[in-house]
Amino acid sequence: MARLYTKNGDEGNTFLLFGQKVSKTDIRVQCYGAIDECISNLGVAYAISNEKNNSEVADLIIKVQRTLFIISSEIACSKEKYLNLKKNYRYLKKEAIDELEKLIDHYQEITPKINYFVLPGGSLFSSFVDIARTNCRKSERLCVEIEKKDLLNNKNILIYLNRLSDLLFIIARYIDKDQEYLKATE
Repeated sequence: MARLYTKNGDEGNTFLLFGQKVSKTDIRVQCYGAIDECISNLGVAYAISNEKNNSEVADLIIKVQRTLFIISSEIACSKEKYLNLKKNYRYLKKEAIDELEKLIDHYQEITPKINYFVLPGGSLFSSFVDIARTNCRKSERLCVEIEKKDLLNNKNILIYLNRLSDLLFIIARYIDKDQEYLKATE
């Protein structure tokens, strides 16, 4: 592993994939940072899922984390270098969105119907999935800004992030399906 620090400081700059230097305030850096938050919170949920012997959700979380890592790479790639990324690395395809939609449908079928707003906090496990959901929503909003600046390489990313937050919502409810949900209003 390369050294994690340079001893010089970075003067508030970082490098995109393939070397373009940008400010750490660049919208792409903010977006893949929010995605990293989502991945990390899903990591806690994954650890809890293992403790609870819930391999179904654990396997799903790992798959989502890996896809988010791919998305981060795409966001961290300049438009000029994107063809190089597509030739040499994995990138998000529409099939990933289709798979999320099937998962949403599946979990909606096996989770009690909800006719009210739910507060996160039913369990530690579902709470970390809900935190990841909010990180995902933040990532989606930042991704919209990236698109407005014509810096988004793959339009599927916006759709995926939108569907992923829906999936994470229903997964959190599925985790707590055997208990009464916390209502947002009384």
